[in-house]
Amino acid sequence: MKARNGMTKIGRIVLSVLAAAALSSAQEISFKLMGGLTLVQGDDYNRGADGALRLLRDSSSSVTGDFGRFRSGMNFQGEIITHWGRRIAVGLGGGMYEIGSESRVTSRTAGVDGPFTADTLLKPKLSVLPFYLNLYYKIRLGPRVGLDVFAGPVFEVAQFSSNRQTTSSLNALVESETYRASQIALGAQAGISLNVGIGRGMAFVADGFFRSAKAANFLGNWALNSSSSTGTVTKSSAESYFWTYESTPGDHYPLAGFFDAAGPTGEGISGARKAEINLSGLTLTAGLKLNF
Repeated sequence: MKARNGMTKIGRIVLSVLAAAALSSAQEISFKLMGGLTLVQGDDYNRGADGALRLLRDSSSSVTGDFGRFRSGMNFQGEIITHWGRRIAVGLGGGMYEIGSESRVTSRTAGVDGPFTADTLLKPKLSVLPFYLNLYYKIRLGPRVGLDVFAGPVFEVAQFSSNRQTTSSLNALVESETYRASQIALGAQAGISLNVGIGRGMAFVADGFFRSAKAANFLGNWALNSSSSTGTVTKSSAESYFWTYESTPGDHYPLAGFFDAAGPTGEGISGARKAEINLSGLTLTAGLKLNF
């Protein structure tokens, strides 16, 4: 944890120093305002959703619906670009993107006392604030058209939340589980930017770039409230981690959940470790660039 905090401080210092150098040496300044689509890989969260659905299907008479995964979401971002000549520029930017899914899964199971149904509504969400520094190499393709190649470091603040609501005809169960945690991810990005002049000091821009970063070691607030014909249960913790593990009731099912520092334990549990959410993926944006 100390090493990660050290990396975070170094990343902030590097971004600050390079940004100050860019502004002090600027020959021309541009401002980009863009929006579009961000895709992420998800990794441990998506594998946990896949495993939970497969386990439910293997242990139930019938299952309808599917658990949502982290795939894509809308973004917006702004960037200040300082030009150091005809070919080189430096951009300092930031923005936000959100990726969420709302899914419902209903199952029917043949229990000892007769069949029962269970209905689960799941609402996971990622809210991410990326801050980045790009080094540009500018290529002129015509009087009004240019292509910029860029790359640089990324500093991301990621908030992960989950809200689960489950009802079952077994013991008239009504249950809710919530979790919220934030983490920092360091990474890099690289891509290309197409510029098309549309007026004096104004251009249409379309960017495509790949961003690489992973958020791990999520620590946050967890709460569980449950009521049934057998009683009520209320639990909460301000120090719950997001874990991934394998459950083996016959087959191997990758699962994910929220536990204390000791992680999930018990018969049939193996391979437990702190889960990662892979934020890496392609981002496509379009918008305007103003030159001053």
